Amino acid sequence: MIKVYVLDDEKLVRAGIIGLIDWEKYDMEVVGDSGSSAETLEYLRGQEVDLLFSDLEMPGLSGIPFLQEVKRLRPGLQIVVLTMHQEFDLIQQALRLGILDYLTKAQIEEENVDAFMEGIRKRYLENVHYSRLEGRTVQDEECCIWIAEEQEGREEPAAFLARNGFHYETLGENHFLFSEEESGKKFRLRSLIEDYDGGASTLLELKQVKGAAFSRLEDALKTAGKGILFADRRPGCFSYTYTLSELLEKRPGISRREILRLCEKMEFLADKERYEKGMELIRNTVLTQEERMAVFYQFNLCWSEFSGKDFTGFFEEVNGFRWWYQWREWFDRIRMLVLERVGHIEERMDTLDAVHRALNHIRSHMDRDITLEELLRLTGMSKSHFSKNFKQVTGKTFITYLNDLRIESAKKYLMETKQSISWIARQVGYTDEHYFRRVFKERTGDSPGKYRENG
Repeated sequence: MIKVYVLDDEKLVRAGIIGLIDWEKYDMEVVGDSGSSAETLEYLRGQEVDLLFSDLEMPGLSGIPFLQEVKRLRPGLQIVVLTMHQEFDLIQQALRLGILDYLTKAQIEEENVDAFMEGIRKRYLENVHYSRLEGRTVQDEECCIWIAEEQEGREEPAAFLARNGFHYETLGENHFLFSEEESGKKFRLRSLIEDYDGGASTLLELKQVKGAAFSRLEDALKTAGKGILFADRRPGCFSYTYTLSELLEKRPGISRREILRLCEKMEFLADKERYEKGMELIRNTVLTQEERMAVFYQFNLCWSEFSGKDFTGFFEEVNGFRWWYQWREWFDRIRMLVLERVGHIEERMDTLDAVHRALNHIRSHMDRDITLEELLRLTGMSKSHFSKNFKQVTGKTFITYLNDLRIESAKKYLMETKQSISWIARQVGYTDEHYFRRVFKERTGDSPGKYRENG
């Protein structure tokens, strides 16, 4: 339990702070309280306290001099400052002294106190962890690190290791480091971890790590390590060996915008060499899971007419993807579908690229009036040539395609939002709500309201 001490010279305020916060919920207990800075300092000299909630304005020693004295007396003690108002100058000085956070007394009675206290607990534990790592270095030439599944938390994997007689250091919430001596048992460790979660987690064997700071090692695992493991992971293999310099090495990648620019051109999918080079750049681009999903969704949408894939099923299709090899197979499938659809692409590259530009333009601007003349200017094609090739690719005329796209988008808005019918009509390019209602019913058999009601 995190031992908490509360200091405020107003007894009722102090009682309110102690009584209104569910301390046990945050793995904390109040071990003492006081209305005097002198009494508090005396307590700190003789008793263990982990976290001090302290007012700054009180009789006797107060404000910044009081915080300085607390830090001198107990350097490791973490402090949350209690303020009546947003006293920015004072708070800024306190933050420079290294306080954990500040809390206005009004916040204690507000609904967001739960989020605040969860944040305090998390930052407190992070500070404790980093202070424990500070100044420590790896003593061996080699070590092993188990990166457990994040959803597991630390307790279950730690208990598993203890049951099986392994000694370890914790680098992060889910990073368990084994010394070279413990790593000598790596074949048993590898077998146990594979049994533990079926090889879903990762076991790293790191070489040339002697003298590396624990904090640097943890940062490497959080940043570069995640990108490299995402890129290098192979099916059925969860154990990998690197030197520390390899783990920190920056591989050539590109930005999200560059990925989209690269992927939207027909020649990217048509030219095998260009495709392979592009895949390697995308593989090495470090993205969060959310960023990756957003960028690859745009790729999926961009090629949906040529691949025939229903882009609305994208998130369900890729929900379990964690590693690059899974995405690579997904990219390869889309490329294969596109190439099957367009046939002898070398003879029609410019034409197909122009139709592709038109389709993306329609999707991006369907909320306003789009004319055939506008698309002819965009593609540089004659009316007959454009109409013929557009229908070959989509199976529809331009007008039918545009109206179908608008109605499908309207269906999505109806099912996934609570926006008004007039708002939805405008979003999909219909300025006249009555005309939208008529077209929607002609194509679906239901009015927009009935469609929403029927789910």
